[in-house]
Amino acid sequence: MVKKRMVLSSSGVIGELFTKYGLDANVLVDLVLYQKARDYFQMRGYSFPDKFLCTLHQCIGEAKGVLINKYGFSEMKANQELDRIIQEFMIEKSPAVVVEEDIGVVEEIGQKYGLNDEDVPIIYGFWKLKINIVVVRDNAFEDTCKELNINVIRWPSFN
Repeated sequence: MVKKRMVLSSSGVIGELFTKYGLDANVLVDLVLYQKARDYFQMRGYSFPDKFLCTLHQCIGEAKGVLINKYGFSEMKANQELDRIIQEFMIEKSPAVVVEEDIGVVEEIGQKYGLNDEDVPIIYGFWKLKINIVVVRDNAFEDTCKELNINVIRWPSFN
């Protein structure tokens, strides 16, 4: 089942108009670094009006860390570039998710696939927020999502 965003007006609910897509950190990094990633993103229709794009605060933090530590961005430049991409593609920052004991479900599934410890709270966040489509590149992330009944769209490598 695909999560739809309810659109409200002063007269009430207009209807279910948007398919909700979660974006992992590697997608954000690529959108900052590579014009061909932005072109691909638009070509695939991710930025079309019928899709509601969102990401987690953890994904933004991870993307920022990668831009700083791997690509030599200053903290200010990393923040500016991520903010630009988030604004350009109208990506919502989803609310923080309180980690509860049921995170063990994600940890257990992730261990089977060699999931990085940093990805556990990210997948948990998407799972708890019922974001049922996630754009991701990592195999362990993808396999863990699939077992949690989260649909995955494979993101290619652009470097």
